Amino acid sequence: MNLVNSIGTSEFSVAEEPGIFTWDLATDTVYADSALAKLFGLDPEETISGLPIIRYLDRIHPDDKPSVAKAISESVITGDPYRHDYRVFDRSGQIVTVAAFGRCFKNEAGNPSQYAGIVFPTNDHVQQDQLSAHCSEALKIARSSGLQATADALEAILRELAKPMPSDAVQVH
Repeated sequence: MNLVNSIGTSEFSVAEEPGIFTWDLATDTVYADSALAKLFGLDPEETISGLPIIRYLDRIHPDDKPSVAKAISESVITGDPYRHDYRVFDRSGQIVTVAAFGRCFKNEAGNPSQYAGIVFPTNDHVQQDQLSAHCSEALKIARSSGLQATADALEAILRELAKPMPSDAVQVH
C-alpha cells in the first residue's frame, strides 16, 4: 500500500491513520503516537510519554486477547515478524477492527529488548452499519419465513454488533 501520494501527503484520513509504537520490554513501557491512542481509546499525552502494555491489552476485545497475547509472545521469543487482526475498543466503546504488524529486536546478548510496530484500522463504522443493516433485513426474511432458529441467531448477532464496551475493560477518561 502506498501511504504517500504523488504530492507527498498522506492517503489516510485522520480517522484511519495508522498508529506507530515501540515497546521497551525491560521497562514494559509502550510509547505510541496519537493515532494509536485514538485507535485504542487512550489519552495521546499518556501514550507519547509511555504506558504499560496492560493498558493496551485492556482495550482489546476479550475474545481476541488470548490469540493476540500468543502471537506477540511467539514474536518476542522467535524474533519473527508479527501480523495479526483483532478488535479494540475506541474511546466511545465502539469496536474497531485493526491489523497489527510488528517485530521484536534483540540486544547484543541475543535477549529480546525492543518491539516496534504499526497498527491500522481495517474497518470503519460504515462497514459495521452495513453489516447491521444486512442482518436486520435477513432477520425480517427469517421471521416472515418462520425460520425461528435463524431469526434467533440473527438477533444474537445484532445484539453483539450493538454492544458497547464490556464493563470489565478499563475505561480511560
